[in-house]
Amino acid sequence: MTRRHRRFALRDVKFAGIDVPDATVDVWEDESGRAQWSARIVTRHPLAVEAGELAGHTADGRMMTGQVVIGARQMGPGGRRETLVEFHGSGELQVAEPERS
Repeated sequence: MTRRHRRFALRDVKFAGIDVPDATVDVWEDESGRAQWSARIVTRHPLAVEAGELAGHTADGRMMTGQVVIGARQMGPGGRRETLVEFHGSGELQVAEPERS
């Protein structure tokens, strides 16, 4: 059973230093109270690496980063060649508050 589930969007996303489309992130606690997270993107470009840092900004300007591995890829139908890529968080998702001016 999961607890404290949250879902939010990340903008200006990079995976392993490469620009990728915006992501949807899910964060929750597992039965043991450990933080878990995953992210998904839809892209037309193949990703050459299987693991790396995922980083992006939330709508309120917080920077979020964390190590991920690609857990699944699902090719879309037809000629658009879109692929749903699911990233599995590896360790804690780091959050930095936005800079105030």
